[in-house]
Amino acid sequence: MDLIKQNIIGVLGLIALCVAIPLPPGLLQNGINVLGISALIIYAWQGKNTFFFYLESVVLLGTILQIAGVSSAITWTALILSFVVIVLRILQNPAYRNFMTVIGFTGLFGLVFGYATLNPIGYAIGGVCCACYSFILFKQGIKSGLLFTLLNIIYGGLAIFVILK
Repeated sequence: MDLIKQNIIGVLGLIALCVAIPLPPGLLQNGINVLGISALIIYAWQGKNTFFFYLESVVLLGTILQIAGVSSAITWTALILSFVVIVLRILQNPAYRNFMTVIGFTGLFGLVFGYATLNPIGYAIGGVCCACYSFILFKQGIKSGLLFTLLNIIYGGLAIFVILK
């Protein structure tokens, strides 16, 4: 029970995103997604988890651009620029200069590609790589990695299901 109390914002964000999955596209689903992603951003920020803070920020940007119906060229440009800025920002910290971060960046780029093109292959690659990276961080003692592992297994698995369907 203590684990849930310590991670309540992240758990609520995860629950919100899971509730939104089966909903028809529209205002309710979009609103729940924005709230869920925002909760995960707060959770990552509270836990001083830089990578997931930036990752969820890009996911929120992609979601808002989709909701707003922005052209694919603008979406692609905004997400790629965000990706480049995030990579440069994260790599300023020497602790992130390792192979595991490459897996995380691959996942982040997969999500960027998925949001920019609405291609399930991007979402699948992003979900699987982010799940692997999250689990590695969890095994290294970063507790929030478990929640992000679950989240990315769900979304990566859903994208794989869409591809195979």
